[in-house]
Amino acid sequence: MMGSQLNLFHRTLKYLLLNISLFLLTFLQPLSLSAAPPNNTNASEQNVADTSLWEHYSLFSIVRALAFDGTTLWVGTANGLLRYDLSSGTQQVYTAKDGLLSNIIHTLTIAPNGDVWVGTIGGGLSRLHKGKWLTYTPYGAGSTASYGKDWQAYTMGKGLGDLWVYGIHFDPSGTMWVATWKGVSVFDGKAFHTYTTEDGLIDKWVYTISQDRKGNFWFGTEAGVSRFNGKTWRSWDNKDGVGANIAMNTPDMAKGLPFTPKHHAGDHKPLSYNPNYIVSSVIDLNDHLWVGTLGAGLSHFDGKNWRSYSDQDGLTGNMVHALKFDSKGILWIGTDGGVSRFDGKTFSNLTKKDGIGAVFSIEIDHQGHKWFGSFGGVSQYRGQ
Repeated sequence: MMGSQLNLFHRTLKYLLLNISLFLLTFLQPLSLSAAPPNNTNASEQNVADTSLWEHYSLFSIVRALAFDGTTLWVGTANGLLRYDLSSGTQQVYTAKDGLLSNIIHTLTIAPNGDVWVGTIGGGLSRLHKGKWLTYTPYGAGSTASYGKDWQAYTMGKGLGDLWVYGIHFDPSGTMWVATWKGVSVFDGKAFHTYTTEDGLIDKWVYTISQDRKGNFWFGTEAGVSRFNGKTWRSWDNKDGVGANIAMNTPDMAKGLPFTPKHHAGDHKPLSYNPNYIVSSVIDLNDHLWVGTLGAGLSHFDGKNWRSYSDQDGLTGNMVHALKFDSKGILWIGTDGGVSRFDGKTFSNLTKKDGIGAVFSIEIDHQGHKWFGSFGGVSQYRGQ
């Protein structure tokens, strides 16, 4: 067999094995939380954290989204949505069998009226309303269980921007804003209007939405940050100070992928550490913006100047997947290396010695306990 044919054979075999593995993960593994011992990968390491502050729950999936509704924890995974009642311990799982169009959940939020909204990879936006799932796509909306009389077809330009949904935000008026791979879609309760690069977005691949108290919307994209005040747009990227200037390498998670998104295949947006690639954001008590990048650390914008932090400053990792402020103004940062706690001056870190690996989502319950979504489960941290 010729070298090129052999390489093609190996790539094809690798692709088939990966898809078989995904099939087994998705369909043969039960989706449920169960208590697990701390995952201290180096038991002999000194200064191991107090395990009484932790509760680890194993889950055979990556957890990219968490949300609380009272004592109910909603967990968004690559295998569906899990509802976990902390008071009773009861659990309920929702998948495509129950009305979701895709089981791969990237974001979720609780609407002002109590409905649960989830953004999926390839399956659009889904809403749990009075026990029934309704799905919103670029083409139409309704129940995907039957595509029956309740299915509403959208006219051109009135549907959701894209089937890939990465962020959901409700503004003070209750209007929903949705981050998609083709812009930001705004839902008026019946149809969508989508803002794109033609309107002023710096890039159409949008991952995160935050809103400050002045009413400005901040959108994190693959090319930087855009601000929209309802009328005008302004954008910033690494040339303006977004992202730490560190070595640009390919992340381990991007190596050997059997499939690379088309827009990452060329030299324009390679899958390398990218200071302009914004994947998380939050507004602090001073109404300032914080953004997490895919490999260039954490950046803070005070309205005039940007300041960035990386592992060289004490951050656990430079891939910042999640940001959350607690009631005391402490910033909790989920990275590829664990969790960092930032008080405005110094970082303190939770890592593998604490039983926590890469963290993709963070939520805080009514008692102030922190919950971290990771690859393989959810961890509760009761420390300050």
